Amino acid sequence: MDNIGLVLEGGGLRGAYTSGILDYFLSKQLHFKYTIGVSAGAIYSASYASRQKRRNIDIILKYLNDERYMGYKYLIKNGSYINVDFAYRKMTYELAPFDFETFYNCDLEFKVGAFNCIKGRTEFFSKKDFKGTDDLLESLIASGSLPFFSKETTINEKIYLDGGIASPIPIAQSILDGNSKNVVILTEDEGYKKEPLKLQPLIKLYYRKYPKVAEALIKRHLVYNRTLKDIQELENKGDVFVFRPSEIVVVDRLERDLNKIKALYNLGLKDAKENYERLLNWMNNKNEESQE
Repeated sequence: MDNIGLVLEGGGLRGAYTSGILDYFLSKQLHFKYTIGVSAGAIYSASYASRQKRRNIDIILKYLNDERYMGYKYLIKNGSYINVDFAYRKMTYELAPFDFETFYNCDLEFKVGAFNCIKGRTEFFSKKDFKGTDDLLESLIASGSLPFFSKETTINEKIYLDGGIASPIPIAQSILDGNSKNVVILTEDEGYKKEPLKLQPLIKLYYRKYPKVAEALIKRHLVYNRTLKDIQELENKGDVFVFRPSEIVVVDRLERDLNKIKALYNLGLKDAKENYERLLNWMNNKNEESQE
């Protein structure tokens, strides 16, 4: 497992697919030593790091349509569509307690990316940056702060938004951290290409206070599609193992249909099961190569 990174795309509630794969990994006690994610990819991988199987999907199925979870009333009142106090803080400490002890004690380098609104780049937090439980939680809130639907998150006097703005699939950082081989979990089906955002002048107007956010959003489709191309090339070389939905994804980033979300989660379980032996063979071959 050395020098094999686990790289997780965001995608909001499309991350139910990621959750299914991670839960299958936990059922097989497959524990990577390095994970890196942005937005939902970071949020869902936290429960993988804390070894809490089904925590993510159980939260979704039980609370997603609870009026306290999210809605336009919170966007109008607090500046964020998701009710952060309920969906993050109350969930973490009371309703579905996060196992901080296991998280901090597990042998895993955990990284979460958030976009620095002033500097215009994704910055990555790791365990050494988390001095307490609130530090981890705030980094996850920052990473999941969707543009247009969330207010900015402040950490150490720095202002952050969704980590997927400039690093939608953070494989480059994983490679930079020394992982020559990577398992990548995508949340869009094969053939997906991101289209440019429309109404670009309005984006610049909306983020006039943070022009580098607007600039990154306008370029995001180029970064995303180029990253997909890079991943394809690495996959062809045998340096990357990719999981992506084997069926067309019909789940929206802010989906409310629990049947769709549950089906996507089950698809993650199915795809993980069907590709598990192939994954193990690939990992074993890579470990043998690294020892030669």
